[in-house]
Amino acid sequence: MTTALNIASTGGRHALAADAMRGAAAIRQACRLNQHSAICIYDVCQTLGVSVRFNDIDMEGMYQKGVRAIVHLSSMRPLARRAYNCAHELGHHYFGHGSVIHELRDRSVVPSWQDPEEFLADTFAAHLLMPTIGIRGAFNKRSLDIETASPEQLYVIACDFGVGYQTLITHLSVGLGFLSQSRADL
Repeated sequence: MTTALNIASTGGRHALAADAMRGAAAIRQACRLNQHSAICIYDVCQTLGVSVRFNDIDMEGMYQKGVRAIVHLSSMRPLARRAYNCAHELGHHYFGHGSVIHELRDRSVVPSWQDPEEFLADTFAAHLLMPTIGIRGAFNKRSLDIETASPEQLYVIACDFGVGYQTLITHLSVGLGFLSQSRADL
């Protein structure tokens, strides 16, 4: 549905990002979750009738489309990465994409932002796991400024949402625009 957009254009990326944010909010609402707290992505999948299987294989994840959709995750990946990968694969399910396998590879070879379906699933995962209101609240309750928070403080917030440090940094800088690129690069 949204893959026909030209992702090379800024407008295409913004439209996909808006779709992803709306989709993440809709999933939270459908699962009767608020729009600010951390979630258990595995509970979300169960509520939506999407099976999650952990496999002893070195990959990122896989979405298997079918009568009963299945998300396959590598039990060999770090815990926070598994949660993000699960949300990413759920994004493929939500947006009606076909089955897809995500192998471990150098992300610089084919950046996800160049593939509309991957960009959409990545952005959906980020907003589902780290909603804007929740991110603002996490910094506010600690009286922290996003731009000046220490790496340790950022790590604590990443842990609050069950995501990796770099995942939070990328979402703050690229997804939400709350963190300057120069600060994100530190």
